[in-house]
Amino acid sequence: MDCSYFRERINHYVDGELGYLEVAELQDHLSFCADCAAELGQMSEVRTALAAWGRAELAPPPGFAERVAAAAALEPAPDERTVGRVVNDMLDALDETLGRVPLPGGRTIPVKNVIGAGIAATAVLIQVERHIRRTRELKPL
Repeated sequence: MDCSYFRERINHYVDGELGYLEVAELQDHLSFCADCAAELGQMSEVRTALAAWGRAELAPPPGFAERVAAAAALEPAPDERTVGRVVNDMLDALDETLGRVPLPGGRTIPVKNVIGAGIAATAVLIQVERHIRRTRELKPL
């Protein structure tokens, strides 16, 4: 028996998202299908376990607040110019200068991404060429 129709609805049933007719239809199916009834039982057990876990009180490990405060103190101020922010600003300016490349489907990508992909592909080709050259040099005649 193909139970895929009913298996899709078991989760909605547990969440209380089915209408009266769908509930009746599923309950009728569960009355004679042991596999789907077992799946409903397992789903209910998981939901109950998750609900119980959600009520458990969790305490942070010792020293957690101090470690968070120390890490926050190391973060730069929002107006402070870090290397990452400078690089990001330069890349944004590069985007504005170079523009975008149109793609099929009406999407576009920044020109810097196309240039970066070209540089990466070139680096891969150079490495492949070096590898081929080395293997030829090492082959016995």
